Amino acid sequence: MKTDKKYSRKSIVDGKIYSVSQLVRFAKINNEFYFDPNLELEGRGTYCLDNQEQIDTLFKKHLLNKAFRQNIEESVYEKLRNEVNKWLSKKTIKELPM
Repeated sequence: MKTDKKYSRKSIVDGKIYSVSQLVRFAKINNEFYFDPNLELEGRGTYCLDNQEQIDTLFKKHLLNKAFRQNIEESVYEKLRNEVNKWLSKKTIKELPM
């Protein structure tokens, strides 16, 4: 009898381990950075809990610099921030009861 594995990863904001289904991913592919909410992109990735507080802390403290061990330009942070905000707004609209 084969059972499915429950994958877990550590959030870079608080250092706690969560199920992958509760996290969003940021990926680095060929020195370019992407927001990967569906966990589909290849390359080096880092994870953050998918709530507004942790995402705000991630961008405020520039934690992606530490996770990817390099300085990331402010324009890249702004691009990622806009993508995350669009994704969060779509997510909250889907969760509203109708």
